[in-house]
Amino acid sequence: LRGKQTRHGLAAEPEFGVVESIELVDFMCHEKTVVNLTPRLNFITGQNGSGKSAILTALMVALGGKVSVTNRATSLKDLIRGGKSTAIVRIRLRNRGSEAYCPETYGQTIVIERQLSSSGSASSYKITNGDTRAVVSRKKEDVVNITDHMGIQVDNPINMLSQDAAREFLATTNPGSMYMFFLKGTQLFQLSEDLESVRLAIARAESSIERKKEVLPEMRAEKKRWEQHYEDMRQARDLSARLNSLGQQMAWALVEEAEADVGQVDEEIELHAKKVALVDEKIESENAAIEEIEQEVRRIHEQVENQLAQVTPLQDERSAPASTVEEIKSQLRVYKQTEIEINAEARRIRERIDSLNKEIDAERARLQETDQAGKERHRSTIASLEETIKDEEARIAQLQSEQQEYEQRSGSLSDNKSGYIRTVDKAKTIVSRTRSNLDDLKRQTANRLNAFGRGIPEALALIKKAKWRGMQPIGPIGDCIKLRDRRWAPVIETTLDKSLNAFLVDSHADRVALDGIFRRVGCQSRIIICNPELFDYSAGEPSADYLTILRALDISNEVVKRQLINLNRIEQVILVEQRALGDRIMSSNNGSFPRNVVACLSIDGYSVGSRSGGLSTQAMNLVRQSS
Repeated sequence: LRGKQTRHGLAAEPEFGVVESIELVDFMCHEKTVVNLTPRLNFITGQNGSGKSAILTALMVALGGKVSVTNRATSLKDLIRGGKSTAIVRIRLRNRGSEAYCPETYGQTIVIERQLSSSGSASSYKITNGDTRAVVSRKKEDVVNITDHMGIQVDNPINMLSQDAAREFLATTNPGSMYMFFLKGTQLFQLSEDLESVRLAIARAESSIERKKEVLPEMRAEKKRWEQHYEDMRQARDLSARLNSLGQQMAWALVEEAEADVGQVDEEIELHAKKVALVDEKIESENAAIEEIEQEVRRIHEQVENQLAQVTPLQDERSAPASTVEEIKSQLRVYKQTEIEINAEARRIRERIDSLNKEIDAERARLQETDQAGKERHRSTIASLEETIKDEEARIAQLQSEQQEYEQRSGSLSDNKSGYIRTVDKAKTIVSRTRSNLDDLKRQTANRLNAFGRGIPEALALIKKAKWRGMQPIGPIGDCIKLRDRRWAPVIETTLDKSLNAFLVDSHADRVALDGIFRRVGCQSRIIICNPELFDYSAGEPSADYLTILRALDISNEVVKRQLINLNRIEQVILVEQRALGDRIMSSNNGSFPRNVVACLSIDGYSVGSRSGGLSTQAMNLVRQSS
């Protein structure tokens, strides 16, 4: 790590990768021991067998080292204190500064704990956030990632040299062993093995690519065939759905037509029924009139018989006067005439009754014919409907079969639906975030200083009015920087992200005063205490052939420039257009980095090698661009 210079010329304390303390519980000869360490140089003294080497062994074991590397035991259970079933080793690692390892997750102190068991089961790890005491991980892979990031090499004898290894080295010193020690200490031996495995992997990859290129045309043709097959299936499915819809519409049209015919026949039957009812009423009325006439005829017959009964005695009386006989004859003629008229009227009424009966019979015959024709039409309609029903039942069976298939498809469609719902929810979240960004952009449009955080304009106004012991605070740092080429904005902004909104002061008292201003206006910018001395950095720059972050920026304040050099090494981080070019540059110095180059960033967001990660290539988590 590159330390910063203080006013007295001493290197500042390292900000990460420092072992702050180590705790041993039932480990080797230690029942419970806590050793607090200083950040630079520590001496541990004691009599022979007091456990000095056990502390170094515990440090190697806790950081993931193999038990064979310690030269103190053949298995982990041999490191457990006698009479105990478990042992615990716990160390605290400092994790601060701009190069800290995932500080938002692990905090400013990382606690790594390893528990050993005498039962023979595998040892367990526990990584804890030292600030919140929350357990972050239980995987050894995360321990390896932490040590790799911090440059701690447990199995490197230059980093950790055990007492036995030192004794063996001194006892068997020869050019061959010293050269092997040099290779292991500088990791050239491991680098050589890694290089050979990379070459083999590249050869296998190139062979695989060639094989796949040979079958690529055939696979493309197969893809086209399947696309055509899919299109045909989709059209067939659409036609089937259209056919089903038309079949259902035709069935309902036939039903509606049949219902209309049945309604019309019912209306005709109801009309004829009303006519029959009227004829029946008329017949009843005529029968009542005939009954009255017949009663009148019977009454006249009775009167005639009574008169005849009275005439018979009168005829026997020969002695009655002639006038009386003539009068009686005259009455008889009147009665006879009345009887003739009554008989004529009766015949006329009978003829009328016969005529009405014939009309009734004709009307009934006509109604019967009409009803028969209606029944025939109904039978024909019913037969047609029965045939339609049979066809529809067959169609329903087919539809049920297709329905089962569609239900099977529906299951997968339901899963897709859940995915779509999640996609919609994610889209809603993006919309909400975009609206928030739009509000931020509106505020930034009103005052570009709002882009560096809330309360920046108000804080600058108060800074100008306040009195300071040293130099007036400088910031935000990002306001002093301009890009010469906007294409590098995502990469450079990601690299300098945590420094862009920071302010610089040169004394602790001014830092306290500035912090009070920030609290008043709600500003959350960082405050960095710096040395305003304008040191010469040119000796640390790489060749002019390389574009560095420093050369890609116009920095208006020289103090800001020096602090970015101290904080972010901007004079030694180079920028390349293509990742492949970065790979070549970073290994151009006989397999090592070029002089005065600590990292390489590509324009598409890749970190190609670094001092802490070697030649590995990692994707950068680029910050979102607001404009």
